[in-house]
Amino acid sequence: MMHTLGENGVDISEKSFVRDAALLIEMTKGSIYRSLDLKHPTQGLFESLVELTVDIDNSVATEMNEEVLEEYYKLFGDDDDDSKN
Repeated sequence: MMHTLGENGVDISEKSFVRDAALLIEMTKGSIYRSLDLKHPTQGLFESLVELTVDIDNSVATEMNEEVLEEYYKLFGDDDDDSKN
């Protein structure tokens, strides 16, 4: 995926991109671990940030809990690392 993004003009060497990609990788690992009945630290984050509902027809809908996300942002702030490399 990263290779494809780089081929399509995304600067994959930018510090903020590398950080974002690392988070995506950890989130993916958390999902994989859950499917294997293993614990991963990101699983609690998923549960607090994403509201999941199952309708009568078993269709699943998700919604980001923006209030919780805002609270995380207030706690941890902005890293101000948007400069290139």
